[in-house]
Amino acid sequence: MRFIDRLSDALAAVAGWAYFAIGLMLGYEVVARYFFTAPTIWAEELSRLVFIYATFLAAAALLHHNQHIRVTALTGLLGERARRAARLASLAFIIAFCALVAWHGLDAPINSFTRGRTSGSMLDIPAWWMQAAVPLGFALLGVQAALEFLRTAGGAPLPSDSAVQE
Repeated sequence: MRFIDRLSDALAAVAGWAYFAIGLMLGYEVVARYFFTAPTIWAEELSRLVFIYATFLAAAALLHHNQHIRVTALTGLLGERARRAARLASLAFIIAFCALVAWHGLDAPINSFTRGRTSGSMLDIPAWWMQAAVPLGFALLGVQAALEFLRTAGGAPLPSDSAVQE
């Protein structure tokens, strides 16, 4: 369990640095385009690719640290047993949804890889690079959700419903 938590946190750190890199790339693009009239052919597309991966790589850590958006109007009114049951039900749904998306999400990158599809831009990035982020991200999120399910079922403390982290 600890390995998956550490992996999720490490990937979230990578995602944080990736967002920083996106800022640098797009900042460079703005300066190159508007001050030197020399736009790049790579900054926008590469930033998009990095953004997609960063978003999916951070999702598992957000779940582990209970930082996904949650609506707690109803669960805040429930007792601990009912809240635990609601959390288990929501985690079971997340696991099932992630499994479906990860499995069916493999079709697009496999198809693009076998057919040699690319982005069609000047950079001509293989399309499967972008498409593979979806099944990878949902697989990681599903594994983290399964661990959270096991923790919750095993009696771990429930996350606070407070909007402010304590």
